[in-house]
Amino acid sequence: MSYQVVGYPFCPFVQRVLIALNEKAVDFESIWLDPHAELPEWFKEWSPLGKVPVMKVTTGEVLFESMAIVEYIEELHKVPSIYAKLPAKRAIQRAWAGVAGELYGPQYMSMGAKSEAEVEQHFATMKATLKVLEERCGRSYFSGETMTAVDIVLAPMFIRFDALASIGVENILADFPKLEALSNKLLTHHAVLQIIAGDWTEKFIEIQKGRGGILFQNIE
Repeated sequence: MSYQVVGYPFCPFVQRVLIALNEKAVDFESIWLDPHAELPEWFKEWSPLGKVPVMKVTTGEVLFESMAIVEYIEELHKVPSIYAKLPAKRAIQRAWAGVAGELYGPQYMSMGAKSEAEVEQHFATMKATLKVLEERCGRSYFSGETMTAVDIVLAPMFIRFDALASIGVENILADFPKLEALSNKLLTHHAVLQIIAGDWTEKFIEIQKGRGGILFQNIE
């Protein structure tokens, strides 16, 4: 079974889907949109709100919303599983994945912030959520001995923290040792490495420089 995943390679929501597919060794085709061009008509038909990712399956249906797609992948490709078997535990994992997703907004805003005060405000928001996640984080992965949906949501955030660290930005995970260890583990996981291979980090930094944020000033 082959899928078509449509989106942008630097979108964290798209990365959730790619990580899930990579973890399960599922074949798929990536179709990258041009962020500087008008969205093609076919994409407007596929995506009700014009958002990515969307994934077209072999039966012709087009799926949207990243975690709905991730759960679809889990339903059809159960090994290795990224959700617990028991309903209550699955629900808890979905809840913690939602908490982890709350970090995306302030992280994105911090990278475009024009003043140190703005950066500090967004970092403070992230640290409050990271503190909650740190208290719940397991020893191997966030909620078990193998990668789960919570890790899939956390990984794109860790990728961006790592990119920021490469240009000398404060290591926000330094005060959260369990999350820092999890970040190190996920950043070397095959499912994650496949989506940041080559010059992904360099291109990501160039894109962020174009937003004019203070964190990316004075970078050659």
